[in-house]
Amino acid sequence: MKAHRSWHSTPFGRVARFLGGLRLAVPVLVLTAIALAWGTYLDSTQGASVAMRVVYGSPWFIAIMALVCVSLIFAVVTRFPWQRRHVGFISVHASLILLIVAGFWSLFGREEGRVALQEGQQESFMETTEQRLELLEMINGVPTVVAAARAEKISGRVRLDDVVVEVTGRWGNIAEEQYVADDGPEPLRAIELIPSAGMSQTMWIGQASRSGGPAAIGGMSLRLLGPNETWAPPAAVGDQRGKYFFVREGQRYELGEVGSEVFPGWRVAEIKRFKSAMVGQGGLTEGDGDNPAVDVTITDGKGTVERHTAFEKFPDMVMPGKRLSGDAVSGASLTPGGNAGQSLVVHGPIDAIKVTYYGADGSVQEVSQEGPLPWTFEIAGRRMTIVNQVSRARMASRFVEAPVVGDNYRPALLVRLAGVEGDSRALAWKSTIPLIEQGRTRMLRYGPRIVHLPFTVYLKDFRKMDYPGTQMAMAYESDVRVAVPGQGDQDLTIFMNNPYVHGPWKVYQSGFVGDDLSIFSVMKDPGLTLTYISCTTLCLGMLVTFYSRAFSAGHPGIAMPFAKKEQGHASSVSVAESVRRGSVRSGLGARSGLEEGDGLDPGAARGAGDAAGHVRAAPGGAVDGTVEVGG
Repeated sequence: MKAHRSWHSTPFGRVARFLGGLRLAVPVLVLTAIALAWGTYLDSTQGASVAMRVVYGSPWFIAIMALVCVSLIFAVVTRFPWQRRHVGFISVHASLILLIVAGFWSLFGREEGRVALQEGQQESFMETTEQRLELLEMINGVPTVVAAARAEKISGRVRLDDVVVEVTGRWGNIAEEQYVADDGPEPLRAIELIPSAGMSQTMWIGQASRSGGPAAIGGMSLRLLGPNETWAPPAAVGDQRGKYFFVREGQRYELGEVGSEVFPGWRVAEIKRFKSAMVGQGGLTEGDGDNPAVDVTITDGKGTVERHTAFEKFPDMVMPGKRLSGDAVSGASLTPGGNAGQSLVVHGPIDAIKVTYYGADGSVQEVSQEGPLPWTFEIAGRRMTIVNQVSRARMASRFVEAPVVGDNYRPALLVRLAGVEGDSRALAWKSTIPLIEQGRTRMLRYGPRIVHLPFTVYLKDFRKMDYPGTQMAMAYESDVRVAVPGQGDQDLTIFMNNPYVHGPWKVYQSGFVGDDLSIFSVMKDPGLTLTYISCTTLCLGMLVTFYSRAFSAGHPGIAMPFAKKEQGHASSVSVAESVRRGSVRSGLGARSGLEEGDGLDPGAARGAGDAAGHVRAAPGGAVDGTVEVGG
């Protein structure tokens, strides 16, 4: 802007005119428009959290907004000393500054999260969208956050109090799988086996003396012995395939026909035989292949009925009976006869495995381990592979990386304590890893930031109304009881556009899951009141600027009242009189003097300028005495 105040020519004035002029305002507004367009695009495509992290909460965006505020402030400063006609101009610029301040106050001071409640549950905490890596310590029996860092910004190492954590990777989704660990409390041998060639899936087999007996593989039993155990094959009893026996108190009773006594006090009520049995939810059904089985129902005649199932090709797979009615228990189990002696036995020391086959005809075949595991061998016409072996087996679970499927996913951080040997561990969302320390109970947690609410919400009832003939929700609402410390409980209904308000906090009905899980959005926005005030003053300032000549310079498009026009004409005549007296040396001088008269009425200034423009100056600066006044 041009210098029209005496102080504008000072060093401070020149800086102020630049900061409050268009040469700074235009590029800053262009950058602001570009940043807002980018933030809007990220918000619509990748979510509000990404737009917040990349644009709205970034240092460069804050710097741009600060430049906007500086430009607005100095646009007002350059008008000093201020007059009544600057009221509209100052109020508009001050309101814009307050609006920006309120926006950043809301941006960095807002608390926003959600509370999910089932009917009959209550909660006084909310989960925010901020992802955090926290160090927790048990203080008086309560897990307390000692130190925390925003998980989105962690790269490499991060210090939490006196603990240094190294984040080595991130998984977008995890799945929990079961595995056999080698750190059990007691010795327990187990092997991981591929039972036949062409199979890719493995199976774990535990020590027979500790896991309940041998495993069944393709009509043959496989028994795993401990490192110091020995085993002798049973004596051959002949081919008994197709026969089934009940075993009770060490005695064998061959299965007879329906109605016959199976053992003292119990009779056969029903027998179902299958050539290719398949196990379903309702029991055995007939399928394809070769898997003979029998399903037997027995009764004691006094109201107790039991069902027993056995498979011919799996003589070592003894299934417990299922009581269908009554209170008595037979204590019997049904087993197939099979062909005695068809077994595989895995034995020997841990580092020198041996596999022995006992055939039905009494033949024996044995192979010994060659080289490290995995070890592939052939025995009894089968090709098997022992993949792995543990000596202290324990069933455990672990997290593995999994593909993201829809909206159902659970992220994880791969973490490792600095200075501690070992591989990185997966720290799953909303889970903890304990830290082994003496005298202290601490743990790492990865999950949302938890905020304590100044009230407790108890969900009494949730209701959902669907559109007729559909399962689409038309409306939903929650009957809640809110308890505030020091105040009485309050019963109310929360539904769309009808939140619960407690000071700066608001609780909205935002969603649901099923028919009894209600989801509430909870928000505290400290800058909201200032935003309303600044918007109101901005609107008032714009009205003053455009529609008031008493408190602004007026808008050029608004017609001047008749009285003002007359005042402007009178000013023109007075200027012409001044020219006659020689006070005005030239039309240019008159116009310049009037333009610098910043306190004059705009209409008068325009009229005076027009009058001065019609004064013809003679050569040498003298006035020829002829004055034309432009009407």
